[in-house]
Amino acid sequence: MKRVEEVVKSYFQYVMLSHRWEGKEPLLQDIQGKVVYKLDPVGGIKKLQSFCRTARGAGYRWAWSDTCCIDKSNNVELQESVNSMFVWYHNSALTIIYLSDVPPSSKCGALAKSAWNTRGWT
Repeated sequence: MKRVEEVVKSYFQYVMLSHRWEGKEPLLQDIQGKVVYKLDPVGGIKKLQSFCRTARGAGYRWAWSDTCCIDKSNNVELQESVNSMFVWYHNSALTIIYLSDVPPSSKCGALAKSAWNTRGWT
């Protein structure tokens, strides 16, 4: 039974996206029933596709992004999700941070100056 538990646990491990909301982020209704990789890669969709590729490349099958995994049209679900956000992060296997203002070829110190460190993020 222990082996079954280990397999199930590893299969359902998930990765969280920590980022700042910017511009038009994809909503649940924008991606529901669609293949994320087939969507037009503009704005928040491009960020979501990059996150999913990174998560899959790290060996995970499940990825969670607050912008499109919470039904914001349902106030009860929205409030419960916001209240339990810490638990979601705590239980994730990995958190991937998206820093839109820190290019890959940044100079030393750019990470410390990122707005992610000073403004609201999830």
